[in-house]
Amino acid sequence: MEAVFFRFLARELAALLPGCRVEKVFLPAQNVFSMALYLPPGREAPDGSGKKTVYLHARYGTGRFFLFLSPQKTVQPERAPAAAMRLRKHLRGRRVAGVVADWQNRRLALVMAGEGPHLLLDPKSFPQLCDAPPPPLEGEPDWPALDAVLAGPDIWREHPQLSPALRRRLAALPQERAAAVYARLRAPEAEGFFLEYAKGEPDALWPVRFAEKDKPGHETRAFPNALAAAAAFGEPLAFGEVSGRRDAPQAAAAATAARRLSRALAKLAVDETRMRAFLARRPQADLLAANLHALNKQAKIAHLSLPGPDGVPVALALDPSLTVVRNMQKLYDLAAKGERGLAAIARRREDLQGGKKYLQGQQRGAPTAQPSRPAPGPFEGVAANAYRTTDGFLVLRGKNAKAGESLLRKANPFDLWFHVAGGPGAHVILRRDHPRREVPRESLLQAAGLAALASFASAAGSAEVMLARAGDVRRIKGAATGKVAIGALLETLRVDVDPVLENLRQPG
Repeated sequence: MEAVFFRFLARELAALLPGCRVEKVFLPAQNVFSMALYLPPGREAPDGSGKKTVYLHARYGTGRFFLFLSPQKTVQPERAPAAAMRLRKHLRGRRVAGVVADWQNRRLALVMAGEGPHLLLDPKSFPQLCDAPPPPLEGEPDWPALDAVLAGPDIWREHPQLSPALRRRLAALPQERAAAVYARLRAPEAEGFFLEYAKGEPDALWPVRFAEKDKPGHETRAFPNALAAAAAFGEPLAFGEVSGRRDAPQAAAAATAARRLSRALAKLAVDETRMRAFLARRPQADLLAANLHALNKQAKIAHLSLPGPDGVPVALALDPSLTVVRNMQKLYDLAAKGERGLAAIARRREDLQGGKKYLQGQQRGAPTAQPSRPAPGPFEGVAANAYRTTDGFLVLRGKNAKAGESLLRKANPFDLWFHVAGGPGAHVILRRDHPRREVPRESLLQAAGLAALASFASAAGSAEVMLARAGDVRRIKGAATGKVAIGALLETLRVDVDPVLENLRQPG
């Protein structure tokens, strides 16, 4: 997150946070800080969710800096570290009286009401408790001329808002466009709030649109305010690291490799068919060679009928642009090419299949499993089977009613829940590493199919499966184990009850 964007984010936080009460402080992962804040009466969460508790997430130290508000909290360790307990001791129950920003250095101080220390968030260090917050900046910082910015690689040392990344972006623009963008950056109001994506992943936040048109592989999305843009940028980073799907990138890469392998094998099958067709022309060449003495070798004809080895006439289709003898040579060349091609295809297939134990299932058209831990993170010890969809998403299915409740209790609110409609069945959770994570339709259907397989409808040809956010499903107090109430249903999926989906199961 660049200082030129942080400038406006800090301004919006200064308008929202005063009056909020600190409920809890978390350190969910290395270099990640989270704080639960209870909003005062009359104030709403910035995303319009209506929730009264919001979470301030920040990164410090190494890694890409983020700072954002979200109605969702990340997965927390079972036991809070001592550093988190110390912060709770001094901050819990206190209200935020004000916000002071040193936006050039991306530092934010929460001035706490009452006696006790204040909190300083600095991207370079662990959150600090301080007796006095830093004084607010007076006036605007100096902005050197654009020529000096472009000519000075160390300009950021004196003017920290002009980071090396910002300087590179300005240098890549045409002179006239660079001057216009730089003028917008110096203005007291933002042009807008823009999040740039590279290959589908959040890349950079800016208060101005650099490129008038996105280049291939890149996309720029506009947001109504800095809070919304910061959340869209930070959620995939924060939740992806601490949500219990730390192996998601590796699983996604494995799924991509499996799809690539499947496509390569399919292409080999097409090539093999073509090479076998070439090889099948050799008997025709032999027939021409056996009868060549009785034919006009230099004749150019399209069709020829010759007696076969058993005396039955064989019709040959020739290339009328070539002589008979040249057609014979062409047929022999094609047959030789087919023979060489089949040998090369066999070697290539052996290379592709080498060490791929899951290939046998793929060749049958079945989904395949990727090696991984059965139930990582907070689900350790839960009696559940783990599966991996072909898109790399982790799916957990409880083995009994008690395990189903445990899955639901430990799931993130933004995870997806599946259960067969109209009768008893297993609870199924599909893990998402952050609230904005989109799940392909195929993975939804596979998770729903796994729910149908462990239900009263397992012997049926198809079944209807309910889909909801895990946060919208709750246990019914006093009811039998496994009974739940659904606050909001996303949809009902009609799926085939296919036992082949069990091949998605993870070892262990």
